[in-house]
Amino acid sequence: MRYYVGVDWADREHAVWVEDEQGAKVEARTVPHTAGGFSEWGRWLDERRAQGIELWAAIEKPEGRVVDFLLDHGVVVYPLNPKALDRARDRFRASGAKSDPFDAQVAAAFLRTDHGHLHPLQPSSEAAQELKLLTRDCQRQIRQQTRLVNQLTATLKEYYPRPLEVFEDLTTPLARDFLRAYPTPDALRACPQRQWQRLAHAHHLSAERTAEVWTELQQPQLPVPPHVVRAKARLLQTLVAELEPVLEAVATYRRAVEDFFAALPAAEWVRSLPAGKTGVTLPTLWAELGDAAGRWHSPQHLQAQAGTVPVTERSGRVHVAKFRFACNKSLRHAVDQMAFLSLRQSEWAQAYYRAYRARGHEHHEALRALGAKWLKIIFVMWTHQVPYDEKHHLATMARQHLRQVPQPA
Repeated sequence: MRYYVGVDWADREHAVWVEDEQGAKVEARTVPHTAGGFSEWGRWLDERRAQGIELWAAIEKPEGRVVDFLLDHGVVVYPLNPKALDRARDRFRASGAKSDPFDAQVAAAFLRTDHGHLHPLQPSSEAAQELKLLTRDCQRQIRQQTRLVNQLTATLKEYYPRPLEVFEDLTTPLARDFLRAYPTPDALRACPQRQWQRLAHAHHLSAERTAEVWTELQQPQLPVPPHVVRAKARLLQTLVAELEPVLEAVATYRRAVEDFFAALPAAEWVRSLPAGKTGVTLPTLWAELGDAAGRWHSPQHLQAQAGTVPVTERSGRVHVAKFRFACNKSLRHAVDQMAFLSLRQSEWAQAYYRAYRARGHEHHEALRALGAKWLKIIFVMWTHQVPYDEKHHLATMARQHLRQVPQPA
């Protein structure tokens, strides 16, 4: 016997609906997000399993405390696509209205009727899950850094564009020290050359580059009203101060991710990919792939989850390919980064990218197509735990090309 469990999760309480194989209601409850609420729910689940009842659960979330709880109690968890659940809701209520108990019922019924088209969650090892948490938190810090740098750039453009023309990267220690010391055009004009030389020397800038930058800094800029300068200089100083701890956090997380990943057996074959022997891109890629055997059924399954292949819609003679928005965003970002880094180190990747661009495609389209190619290779590597060999891959491509060449009669 099997029970189908629908869970509509929330911050404070979770709606749960349970039905049997005929669709008859077995249980409906609200589980508080507390130790007591989970303990009582866990006893109910354990009692059903002790009776020999198999429990399958559907939830709109592939991870988190509720999912971990269900897995710990021997429940087979099926993550649902929110869009699929939206469509399923129309089967049961013409208005398509949403409520937590009703959504739990819809999730259970959808799992009961459509489980043949769904894939159960394959949880990764504790190490892989921990690394995924680390890499995602690292990406959040990087996004925070990017946000502050963008704000800093926009602020400088409004009243003080000269530093943007001199410093390519505003996150460098020299650029930050410069902005703290000279936050306005007037402060820069009052700066003696010898003071600038001392600052440049402290940051190991060459004498030649020091002189070049000084000349660039002396170029006149368009006048800006004093009230604008005063207001924006205050904002600039605030942003520079906010940037300091974020940069430190990014550096700390990067080291933590690299050190954690280096201790894992998978690091040996993952680092064979042409995307650098250091950095967080490959650890992030592996963490999103996970290490649960059978999680990825085919290269196409992996490509769809990474968003590197379009969604194809067919109706009569109409055939439309659309960008795949519904995917694992962290995995897609890691694949994009890996594909970009491979352009410097892989002969065939660079040639493939250039050929794609030559056909009129944009940079991101070519990168996404290259990522889809890489995922075919990565799927084999992940399945067999084997390192990447560029020479072997080039030889395989050459053999495939020969087989496609028409033979003379």
